[in-house]
Amino acid sequence: MTPAEQHHRLKELLQLAYDPVGVSGASDSAPVTVGLAPAPSACSFWRRAETVRFTADARSHANCKVGAHVMGFSLADEDMQALGELVQTMTGVSYIMPEEVPALPRLPEHKSWHYTPLATAPASPELVLMWVDGRQVMLIQEAMGSAHWKSGKGLRTTGRPACGALALAYQHAEAVLSFGCAGMRTFTAIPDHYMLLVVPGEAVEGLCRGLEQTARANAAVQCLYDKQKTLFG
Repeated sequence: MTPAEQHHRLKELLQLAYDPVGVSGASDSAPVTVGLAPAPSACSFWRRAETVRFTADARSHANCKVGAHVMGFSLADEDMQALGELVQTMTGVSYIMPEEVPALPRLPEHKSWHYTPLATAPASPELVLMWVDGRQVMLIQEAMGSAHWKSGKGLRTTGRPACGALALAYQHAEAVLSFGCAGMRTFTAIPDHYMLLVVPGEAVEGLCRGLEQTARANAAVQCLYDKQKTLFG
């Protein structure tokens, strides 16, 4: 299944309001996109990638020190100092606890990242990002088998920073759902009822096939519910 086919199936089966995007580590020799407009955060690139393909380096991510760190960039001394000051502020207001800092998820070190609409990705991305609501999360849980009462394992979830979901999905080779941090809400302008789902690229085809079965099952059950509802006016 090509990335374009995956895009089509995900959009159709989940009725996604926003196009899925792909994120992959770029090779050291890959050219950075010329003229890339400054971005306030790593997460703001996700929205751009819904419509255009580009490659962004550490400098392009540097306006969000937390995001740059999570995305696996080596920060210059002054940026590391700024990151430390930001973390101090966050711990000072109890946004995060000091003991959390060393456990902040982080992607492997990279010099740049490719961002692309899934529909036009030349190859399967390392990670696929989707904006999903509660109904869609339920379908995804069913398709992945994590809604099974005896599976003992649900969909991995996280909160802040939202970009940490990319690192967790990469590290654990499994889908991760982020409820979305304040920064993500600010810089992506995504409506509050949407969450971020990150799926390893190699798992997307299996998710599509699972969603096909889930769609058939839900359609059959929906008929029962609709009939039941008519009995009560």
